[in-house]
Amino acid sequence: MLIIGESINGTIPKVGQAILDRDETVLRELARIQHECGAQVLDVNAGVASGNEEEDLPWLVETIQKEISIPLMLDSANPEALKAALRVYNISQPPILNSISGEEEKWNKLFPVIFEKKYKTVVLLMDDQGIPKRIEERLLIAKRLYQRLINAGLPPDHIYFDILVLSVAVEPDAALITLETIKAIRSNFPDSHIICGVSNVSMGLPGRRLINKTFLTMAIYAGLDTLLVDVRDHTLLSSIYASKVLVNQDPYCLDYIQAYRAQKISV
Repeated sequence: MLIIGESINGTIPKVGQAILDRDETVLRELARIQHECGAQVLDVNAGVASGNEEEDLPWLVETIQKEISIPLMLDSANPEALKAALRVYNISQPPILNSISGEEEKWNKLFPVIFEKKYKTVVLLMDDQGIPKRIEERLLIAKRLYQRLINAGLPPDHIYFDILVLSVAVEPDAALITLETIKAIRSNFPDSHIICGVSNVSMGLPGRRLINKTFLTMAIYAGLDTLLVDVRDHTLLSSIYASKVLVNQDPYCLDYIQAYRAQKISV
């Protein structure tokens, strides 16, 4: 199971302003805190509305690399921004690229970047018609994109299917569709990974942390193995450690016990 910190994202007002202001202190502290809280990878998104992503993303990568040495997930649909970020990336473990999809224009732009070194890649389950509501349609997209990637030489374990969870405040059956899609993807592609932005499920609702941690536990049981979460939320992180124990992904409960002793778990 891979835990990815989601908090360095330019759409978050404080982070976006720090990027525009070139405030290294704020961003380096955010990277350090996420790493200390248990993140194994950090998502890095420089998508600030008034910024220049082709300059902002490589600067952000360089800034974070001064603070931590865990791998980054470079989050951009802009191929030039990704290329610029990859040129300055100097962490020993390769990055994950986020993301490609079944949208042909996006595919054609990003495919050459991904296959330059066969990077691990997030694959969005959507196409030119948008995000399908039906599980069967999502699975068809997954099968089509998987075959294209495999035929081009990308290893199955370099593929991270993003289920694209929607908010239950807007789509009441969104969580159920996501859970069933996770099961279907896990059954059909056992050697690939499944990721989703957990907090999306509670958008627009009060008490979001309760919904997030409950949904996360259900998703892990369904087969989710790559978690894009706010690792600073100790309640959520506690649910991750407990869930790993219950689905037999933590032999002898060693990670759980270690996290408990390090006071990373809230009970």
